[in-house]
Amino acid sequence: MNNHRTHAGLIGFALSAIAATAHASCGTAFCTLMTDRYAQGTGGAHEGWSVDLRVERVTQNRLRTGTTNLDASQVTEEEAIERYTKNTNVVTTLGYGLGNDWSMSLRIPVSKRDHLHDVYDVNTQTIVGPEQWNYTKLGDVEALARRQLSTADAAQSFAVFGGLKLPTGSKNVTNDDGSRAERTLQPGTGTTDLILGVATRRAVGLKDAAIAQASATMALNKSEDFRPGARIEVSAGWSHAYSDSLGTVLQLNWRHRRHDSGGQAEPGNSGFTTLALSPGVTFGVGKASTVYAFVQVPVYQNMRGIQLVPRYALALGWTSDF
Repeated sequence: MNNHRTHAGLIGFALSAIAATAHASCGTAFCTLMTDRYAQGTGGAHEGWSVDLRVERVTQNRLRTGTTNLDASQVTEEEAIERYTKNTNVVTTLGYGLGNDWSMSLRIPVSKRDHLHDVYDVNTQTIVGPEQWNYTKLGDVEALARRQLSTADAAQSFAVFGGLKLPTGSKNVTNDDGSRAERTLQPGTGTTDLILGVATRRAVGLKDAAIAQASATMALNKSEDFRPGARIEVSAGWSHAYSDSLGTVLQLNWRHRRHDSGGQAEPGNSGFTTLALSPGVTFGVGKASTVYAFVQVPVYQNMRGIQLVPRYALALGWTSDF
């Protein structure tokens, strides 16, 4: 049995290095699926190039405070009433294995984002008018190094990884009226962030595998008096192969983010703790490629202040070794 395709479905555990998620009052979002080759195949090292190309759809159209959903009519003390943020993301991850243990990767996100909110006059408690931003831009590129070790029988593997999120995304996007989008809506944070994490994978028989992973991301600096909140992500999951090509995956993703800080931040409307369930299906194509599809459904959302959240997220992708 081809183990690469047998366990190709083990994709999708929170890794900010693969998908850094930023929630705020406006809500910009990426899925938290991990689709690098460590989560696929046997977990063994690959020398040479690999690529993962993923398209995501994340629509945030529900207002939430704490663990309670809100109607827009209940928002009376904010300068804007958030209506929606529609995100279509194309995330390309290029990897290169240097040998049996070391590998490098570069994650390149491009986002098409459509955000609408109504400007609200707190004094008169009336809606002044709508504001909208619609753009397609490069986001913050991430560079990672990974050190991986396996047991003698290759049934279990361990990895540590680390790297940087670079300030390549713009923080000066404006709309047609010349109004600059708030910082949490921008494609980039303007900061350089440190990323550190650990992961482990265990094969269970010939058809199943389990994986667990944890990562932390923290900004090393401020940018124009804005610092994004530190993030911690912990995930676990299980995959099962029905044949050499067809597999299913079930993953559980826990995420915690502290509130943003600085004069351009919204500390009262940023920061969260969420838990999501992400079932998926994978299909092996040829000897080294896999096509996959996932739906991510939140089962717990605890938001600081008032924020937009998604009802679900979708991801479709392709990954391959060369």
